[in-house]
Amino acid sequence: MIEQDAIVIQKLPASRGLAWISGAWELIRKQPLRLLLIGLFFQLILGFAQSSALWLLVVLCMPVLSAGMLHAFFVVDRVGKPALGVLFLPFTSGESVGRLVLLGATVLVIGFLILAAIMAGQVVGIDPEIISRIEQGDPEALQLIDPQIMENTVLGIAVGAAVSGCITYFSVPLIWFRKQSMGRSVITGLRALGRNWKPLLMLGVFLAIVSVPIVLLFGSLLLSTLTEGGGSYGLAFLMLVLGPLFQLLLFGTQYLAFRDVFGLGEAREAQGRPSDDQLVA
Repeated sequence: MIEQDAIVIQKLPASRGLAWISGAWELIRKQPLRLLLIGLFFQLILGFAQSSALWLLVVLCMPVLSAGMLHAFFVVDRVGKPALGVLFLPFTSGESVGRLVLLGATVLVIGFLILAAIMAGQVVGIDPEIISRIEQGDPEALQLIDPQIMENTVLGIAVGAAVSGCITYFSVPLIWFRKQSMGRSVITGLRALGRNWKPLLMLGVFLAIVSVPIVLLFGSLLLSTLTEGGGSYGLAFLMLVLGPLFQLLLFGTQYLAFRDVFGLGEAREAQGRPSDDQLVA
């Protein structure tokens, strides 16, 4: 095990943000079908979050699954072909899985607190009948809610997601690759974000631009579904491919950012996890 004091945070230039994008794309090109299958599996699990009975479990396990996605890119980077089961590899690590679940619980609580602070009791004023119709999946019920409440809800979710993303961006790989404690990983990860805000800002701007057509396609599909009762099959298939592909790009750049800022070689050798040969299909 690596000593926690040995972790060094590299400060990188702004241009490295674009290098992470091109590097992530090259990793995807090495194993496009295998990574896309893993990404589709990841998206399928996220779909369980829509179930009232499973959403909490999915959210709590999100850092664990994210670690699995990052490890898939590690295998592609070092070996070549990750097994489909690599997504669940972090669940087999008794030391790390508890820290990752605790991280998921922490960001969940923080997200709820942010949403509650922004909403400031506005939900109390909504007619219970409208809430019941929304829970039953009636999209027309959303139009009966005060637009200001909807705007504040969207703002709260966006702010909560942004804060949660900042907390988990480096802390998840720090827990998984460098065996850091949850608290130390969050502090170290936030310090790394501060030291490398220029390349991360460059990365964020580019990813935001790339996401625009995907968001527009999703909006078009959603609008078509709500107004006509069914969307275009071609558009739905396009979203089925573009969604996971964009998700892969996000994880690929996150992996490369962590690799460049913290390093990986010595950490992996010290962890004593299954050898990379065991992770090749």
